[in-house]
Amino acid sequence: MSDYKSNQTKDLFSSQVDIQTKRFFFDLKENHKGKYLRITEQSGGRSSIVVPIEGIREFEDQINLIIDKSAE
Repeated sequence: MSDYKSNQTKDLFSSQVDIQTKRFFFDLKENHKGKYLRITEQSGGRSSIVVPIEGIREFEDQINLIIDKSAE
């Protein structure tokens, strides 16, 4: 039973956005390893990336860099 509890995932926050024909889910979760962001794209199938919470600011910096470059 302790293995079951250590493998549980807790949902902390969720949101979604629809862009063209795609739907993106942003889920803040927590498990025995810590907090993380899971970003899932749904467009026919599903694919996800996971960003550990410790790297979220660096991830944000890279997204902002892309946003800035796309406006040039």
